[in-house]
Amino acid sequence: MSQVKTREKVLEVQNLRLSFYTRRGVYKALRGPTLNLYSGEVLGIAGESGSGKSTLGLAIMGLLPRNARVEDGTVLLDGMDMIKPLRDYGSQGSRFSVKKNEKIIKRLNKTLQTVRGKKISMVFQEPLTALNPVLPVGYQIAEAVYFHDPERLIRRALSRQKVTHEELRELLNVLKAQGEERLLEEIERKGLQGLDEQILSIWRRRDIHEARKEKMILNLANVKLSRTDLMGISLYQRNMGKFPLASRFAKNALIREGYRLAVELLTFLGIPHPEKVVRLYPHELSGGMRQRIVIAIALANNPKVVIMDEPTSALDVTIQAQILDLVKDLKSDFNTSFIFISHDLSVLAEVSDRIGIMYAGQIVEIGSAKEIFQEPLHPYTKMLMEAIPTMDKTVLKTVPGSVPDMRNPPPGCAFSPRCPFAMEECRTNEPRMVEVNDEHSVACFLVRKGDKK
Repeated sequence: MSQVKTREKVLEVQNLRLSFYTRRGVYKALRGPTLNLYSGEVLGIAGESGSGKSTLGLAIMGLLPRNARVEDGTVLLDGMDMIKPLRDYGSQGSRFSVKKNEKIIKRLNKTLQTVRGKKISMVFQEPLTALNPVLPVGYQIAEAVYFHDPERLIRRALSRQKVTHEELRELLNVLKAQGEERLLEEIERKGLQGLDEQILSIWRRRDIHEARKEKMILNLANVKLSRTDLMGISLYQRNMGKFPLASRFAKNALIREGYRLAVELLTFLGIPHPEKVVRLYPHELSGGMRQRIVIAIALANNPKVVIMDEPTSALDVTIQAQILDLVKDLKSDFNTSFIFISHDLSVLAEVSDRIGIMYAGQIVEIGSAKEIFQEPLHPYTKMLMEAIPTMDKTVLKTVPGSVPDMRNPPPGCAFSPRCPFAMEECRTNEPRMVEVNDEHSVACFLVRKGDKK
């Protein structure tokens, strides 16, 4: 059995069907895509504009407009059905009411407040519109942690409050001699929980000299809480945030700790002078810097799943390469699972373990990145591969025709009007997904089970 299938399944999308009700008609945006995401992998989603890639990402998050009707399907995150209320209403078959659907979406948003940003998060396509223009970027990172996990900020602050230089020196020697696992045991034994992520986030940075890493870690003992901050944290712990005045009083202390966490995150993401950057506003940063800020917010609570929607589309090639290297580092260091949405197959080739090809709201082929690039089976996938510009191509091929109007998709295989190999069967029947091997499936009548021709 393949290695991918033996790993823990963190996200499961089954037969997701979603339509948008507009004055111009009903757009069938998603027509049954099915996929699984496993722990610590990057799943790439590719396809032309209008194929439903971004809609799939937003549907997984439950971020849908009032005119979106979920007719069927499930989105399971750690066993939790993310869109159950919408599906229960949309699958009734009765006349669709936008007002009633809006009320259900509002209730769903309230339910998913504790899930979005903590278990699953999303990096949106345009970072400037995703960030609040009137708040410093450090505050936006800190607030994301404060909302979901204030106890984490308390642990960090109090652990650093009581640690001494001698203890930090001892922990550094343990880290050098015996590694991270022994370090975490030592921190727990000394009752300094909260220091672990601060020490490890500094130590894991590859581009910082070891002497500077040691200095940064030893300096953790110098950052002491003020009497006001200690009082605020004490009030919060005593009242668990129940009293508004105590919560407001404690929030300032915890947000200040959140700023320190933001500096660590931005350091890990390779942003120079992060202690200055956290005080800046989104409009003061470049496109690449803003993109990394959005990634920092998405990663702040260590979610299991991160959906990245065209994170490199508006960046130059140098910054694009840095973002791709960053995704590889995050995957290896944090075992985070990614869904990486892009129209650029050459970008997906850099980071993806598996790739799914979307067309007209369906996944028409999915497999390991190696299989998809070396042995593409669906005609649409082959045409997309031929359209990738390379040094040895004198003529750049394109996919003829255009994406169908999803108000009235063609019968049978949606790609048949553009496919040079289309048969009569393709124009009348919809192909089902066929498993070619453990890591490769395709929906095409030209391919039979076990066939690679």
